Amino acid sequence: MDNLTNQSLLDFISGFPQGVSAGEIEREFKTPRTSLNRRLRELVGTTQLIVTGKGPATRYHSADSLASLRAYFAKPHTERTQAPYDEAKLAPLPALSAETEQKFSRLPQYLLDKRALSKFLIDFSCASSALEGGTYSLLDTQALIEYGEKAADKPLRDAFLVLNHKEAFEYLYDHMELASIYKVQDLLTSDHDIPELEDAPHFLAKTDRGIVREHSDVDIRLSTYLPPFRPGTGYLQEMLDKVLKAAEAIDHPIQACFYLLSRIAYLQPFKDGNKRTARAICNVPLIKAKLPPISFVDFGKQDYLVSMLAFYELGDIRLLERCFVEAYTKSTVRLGSKR
Repeated sequence: MDNLTNQSLLDFISGFPQGVSAGEIEREFKTPRTSLNRRLRELVGTTQLIVTGKGPATRYHSADSLASLRAYFAKPHTERTQAPYDEAKLAPLPALSAETEQKFSRLPQYLLDKRALSKFLIDFSCASSALEGGTYSLLDTQALIEYGEKAADKPLRDAFLVLNHKEAFEYLYDHMELASIYKVQDLLTSDHDIPELEDAPHFLAKTDRGIVREHSDVDIRLSTYLPPFRPGTGYLQEMLDKVLKAAEAIDHPIQACFYLLSRIAYLQPFKDGNKRTARAICNVPLIKAKLPPISFVDFGKQDYLVSMLAFYELGDIRLLERCFVEAYTKSTVRLGSKR
């Protein structure tokens, strides 16, 4: 008996962001090909499915591509395909769409002066820390940064996660160059020689800070992505140099920002703090172009994590682009920049 329904078919296909063949669907549902083909034609005709390729290369995709990505990453990582590092993903393409580039092309000039910096530091330190699992709210962060008051009901490590963001961005503000990446990473991951922070997540000993990893492997939790690990070759330093050079060659500051945000995180050049470092350093092209910086305030943590996994494992930037647009829009509004 044919137990295939249109909804069950859509649900199954949505779990394959890169598409699935009719043969794979047939094997899953054990349904006659004639019945399957009829349903596929119906769903393509009603624009609920998209078909690509021809002949044996024909693939069916969910029309809601972002929902498809979310469905795929809802699977346990043990059920997803292993994704070894691919150097080609460090290339400037794929990049933000022309629509996104146009959306931010008419931003007025914005000067991040000392007064504006104070407000931005609270937003950035709170938001970026929260993406790492920090528990400090905006009010907690303001009290900590402006008055030195640590939240009594929250871990000491969360306070220093916030303070490290503040110190790292203050340094970056005074040294607005991509070459500052090493000191920024150092400050972001500093354990301040505090015993309580020595083995805590997000902090590194002095000997591991501000240097590209050479003999330390990294693991992306709950992901099938395998970052590069080539001890003794200098490969990671070489690739980081290429990424920074490529970013400087990108004319549009919004594109350069997005490139740094995604590719530094993908390369994982440091033992820890790679995404934090990327979120800080991606502001360099924006600020140098007199555009508002991006603080990532109200950046949905779950969508951010899924969007990064989509790039790591599938090379797909669609969800990351959507998250980026939402985050940058919110940042420009909070900083008082109007389009």
